[in-house]
Amino acid sequence: MLKNHFNKNMTEKNNSFIFHSFQLILSRISLGLSGFLFWLVATNLYSIENIGLGAVLISVCSLIVFFSSLGTVPTLVRFLPEDKNAEDLAGTLIGFSLLILFLLYLIFYLTKNLTVPSIAILKQPFIPFVFCMFIFLVLVFQILEGIFISFKDLKLVLIINLIQNFVRIGLLFLLGFWGGFGIFSSNAISALLAIGISLVYFTRKYPDFRPRLRINFRILRRILPFSMVNFLYAFSLTLPGMIFPIIILRIYSEREAGLFYIPWMIFSVYCTFIISINGVFLMQASHGENIKKLLKNAVLYSLILGITGCLIFIFYGDRLLLIFKKDFAGESFEILKILFYSIFFYIINQIYITTLNIKKNVLKVGILSMIILSSVVLFTILLISNMGGEGAALAWLISHFLGNVFVLGSMHKRKTKIM
Repeated sequence: MLKNHFNKNMTEKNNSFIFHSFQLILSRISLGLSGFLFWLVATNLYSIENIGLGAVLISVCSLIVFFSSLGTVPTLVRFLPEDKNAEDLAGTLIGFSLLILFLLYLIFYLTKNLTVPSIAILKQPFIPFVFCMFIFLVLVFQILEGIFISFKDLKLVLIINLIQNFVRIGLLFLLGFWGGFGIFSSNAISALLAIGISLVYFTRKYPDFRPRLRINFRILRRILPFSMVNFLYAFSLTLPGMIFPIIILRIYSEREAGLFYIPWMIFSVYCTFIISINGVFLMQASHGENIKKLLKNAVLYSLILGITGCLIFIFYGDRLLLIFKKDFAGESFEILKILFYSIFFYIINQIYITTLNIKKNVLKVGILSMIILSSVVLFTILLISNMGGEGAALAWLISHFLGNVFVLGSMHKRKTKIM
């Protein structure tokens, strides 16, 4: 029965690359538009210090969720459509992720006075428990999105993103008494609403899909190599947004963390459009569609997005930052420009990784991921203490350039194209 759902989705007339890309990009546009409005409202309701605190709490949450997921989303998209035991596979990934989440949160809770000693609100009664539950909600939301994409139910992905992305804006007005914690909490509470609505819809549409919430070690051994190398690559991509605000907070101040986070947020949201293109590439290739044709589409639309992003944000980014606050236009524009200088390096790495994932070539994914990750860590250490947020952005650019060197060298060595 479950396999019929995947087969049905394959034979639908609207399964074209452009249609699915459009649906997934719409959900990312909702994220981008709502993210812009979210931080626009936040910067007018909250102080820059609270913006910095909210960014750090979001970074901590993202870090824990990211390590807990261990590349769950691409693993679901790649394996679920073709797996005979889809319920066991999904249940294993969910159970394993939840186990890691609570272990990581326990470690964070026990070491918070060392890692984030300046976040006083986490020392208040019940707040650590609330923080943990909110992190749990964000993880569940992310896993559900991966399952929906694997079913090619991108309409549902769009719906839950619209709910989560725009409800959080209204919550900013209600949670102002919590300061920076209110900024973080609005994201988690809106995720709860989206989770509830999506589960009702999904269980009715796919009544025979019931993941068994237990860890099957045989399945885990089979998918873990693929999951881990994608985790490493994703970590290299999301490292600045998760860790850099925390590092900047410790070295400088909440203000400096906020001045870095806004341009990084703009850049990372724009990059989700490129991720969407490559996500559709992986999704449709996993359903057996023509890989060469999909690759050409992925390259074309990714380049269009890259050129558009450079033209807008390198030349007019200061005017966009001015919408938030004058401080951002004056002190964050250079960070934004450096990030968008890197976008074509990023596109090449993203497309190459996607083609390797289709082939399940975990070795090369792992090598490229380690090159980018080790480079961004090394150059961050070298640059951030003297250059602050600009140093972090420059470390990102250099790491993706070095990733391109590996990609081009690998292609030349084998004297072949990507596909």
